[in-house]
Amino acid sequence: MIDSTPAPVSFAQCRRAARAVRAAEYGRRATATVRGRGISGLLPARGPLAVLLYVAAREGRLVWQSERGFMVLEPPLLISRRFLGAGIGLRLLRLVDRHWQTLLFAGPPTLALSAAASLLPFRDARLAVLLLAPAALLHVAVLMAAMVVTSGWALWRSFGAEGAGPRAVAESLAGNHWTVPLCHQEDVRRTDELLRRTTGRLRTLVAVRAEAAAADLGFQVQRGESAETLVVLRRGITTETVRRRLDAHGDSAADPVEVLVLHPPSTASDPGDRRVDSGSFLLWYLSGAAVAVLVAAQLIAGWERAVCPGECPGRPVTYGSALRWVSQRLLLSDPAGLTPATVQAQVIGWLLGIMALMAVPVTFVAVRQQAKALRIATEPHRRLNRSMMPTKLLIVVATTEERDAVFRSVAAVNGTGPERRRLGDHTVFALGRISEADLYVVQSEQASGGPSGSALVVSSVLDQLAPDFLVAVGICCGTRPGRQELGHILVSAQLRMMDHRRVGDAGGEPLVTLRGDKVSASPVLLDRLRAAEIDWTGAKVHFGLMLSSSVLIDFAPLRDRMMEEERDALGAEMEGGGIHAAATRRHVPWIVVKAISDWGAGKTDEAHVPAARNAADFVVHMVSDGALDPQT
Repeated sequence: MIDSTPAPVSFAQCRRAARAVRAAEYGRRATATVRGRGISGLLPARGPLAVLLYVAAREGRLVWQSERGFMVLEPPLLISRRFLGAGIGLRLLRLVDRHWQTLLFAGPPTLALSAAASLLPFRDARLAVLLLAPAALLHVAVLMAAMVVTSGWALWRSFGAEGAGPRAVAESLAGNHWTVPLCHQEDVRRTDELLRRTTGRLRTLVAVRAEAAAADLGFQVQRGESAETLVVLRRGITTETVRRRLDAHGDSAADPVEVLVLHPPSTASDPGDRRVDSGSFLLWYLSGAAVAVLVAAQLIAGWERAVCPGECPGRPVTYGSALRWVSQRLLLSDPAGLTPATVQAQVIGWLLGIMALMAVPVTFVAVRQQAKALRIATEPHRRLNRSMMPTKLLIVVATTEERDAVFRSVAAVNGTGPERRRLGDHTVFALGRISEADLYVVQSEQASGGPSGSALVVSSVLDQLAPDFLVAVGICCGTRPGRQELGHILVSAQLRMMDHRRVGDAGGEPLVTLRGDKVSASPVLLDRLRAAEIDWTGAKVHFGLMLSSSVLIDFAPLRDRMMEEERDALGAEMEGGGIHAAATRRHVPWIVVKAISDWGAGKTDEAHVPAARNAADFVVHMVSDGALDPQT
């Protein structure tokens, strides 16, 4: 089975993306926007851009098309800053990213003073010491002075005329809403796709947090709609053309100088399993044990002195000797030559030994609870990874013209050529991703039957690829020359299998009774294709009944006879019956989309290529609109 989990964005890709941002038209301004300024006004608040992008990718906040197109999502400043993702490496990078100004504030003077202290014993290095120490103090003084000036200026802006200006409005929106502080897109044609994917990712991020919070409260979210507003900071957009493209999506009531406001269209686990205390109680237990040892030593020394006022060799009459005896009792033994005489001390010793033994199960439970708490804390991250998995669309073709037409249509959108994948006896072509769907193509022979027909080929590939959707794309014959034209696209709202039939005797004439299935295509795919027709500017699209037969029709009387058997049919093709059989057994949504290349008589190959291209373009148009994205 082919794994379609999103490939992680590497740090090298983030470095190249950061260079692309800096080289863009408004790259420096966008970089300053996403990194921000710290409280000193001199140091950036966030880490280097490459680190920022990599952390955002690991947390699911980087919507990535390529190094030439991506958006960064940032959560509101006024909510919890607990991000998704786990691991020591990510925690360190997050520390660098989120506390970059602190590192620059404290790091250089700390290093300078440490170097000066290490050079003090060397007489020849005293000049270096005299330079390093004042340099460290000067660094701190300059930044603190800048901090005072910046704070005063911010206070003046808050109460002055700029307090209600566009910049203040933008900062207020960023504090309350999810924002896009960085948008880089070099291909303006893919801007709408990037924005759609970003809003979809926002819904996913909000949904997984809402689901996790609801599960903690013992509530099951069955239906929900994200009400989160997305704010795009125009200063974070790297090119003017993309700014103008995004302006059409923003709220006209908002001030377009600084922000674009995008308003949203308006089984739970046992909560007892999720309300888990962490293993921090182990620290309290050990701290309490330490206090008990110290207090017990004081009490035992007092009891022993009370019964033995003078010097008592071998008795813990001093605090030091009592502490040594108590410490040894934690190991269930007495120190050599040291034994208390009082009953109270003996009882305390045994109790301390029991307390030491109890530390073993307490430690075990604490470690187990800590692991469980960590697992629950990272559950939103696991849910996000599952929600971010793209859908798989398998396209089935039967001829070389159909296959090449799909290759060209997909490459025209995402620029990706076919990549061969061997799945058992069959070769599947991976065509890359459009929106949030991965596209694959498999070619069968014509007709449904036979070892290489659509039924067996599709059945085998479905088992190994496990696609979410299945579409047959190609050419067919039309049945209504007066109402249809060559190149028109037929979509199978229903499909009638014509090969299974009973032929009886009606007074010397054949009496045909159709026994093949008459089935409806997937409601989801039919709905998405009907919606895609609204802004489709290509060949005319017809929705209705299609016939499927393994007979290649090139004889007008046979075509007319089939039309008499199913008068509502729009056209006939050869692979749909096998596709329906394989997909239905595996509960995979399917549909047939083919364009007219002939009329079932007097066939030629002249219309094969343009007809196949029309059908492929229409399906790719539907996918490009995000119709098959996971969040839909």
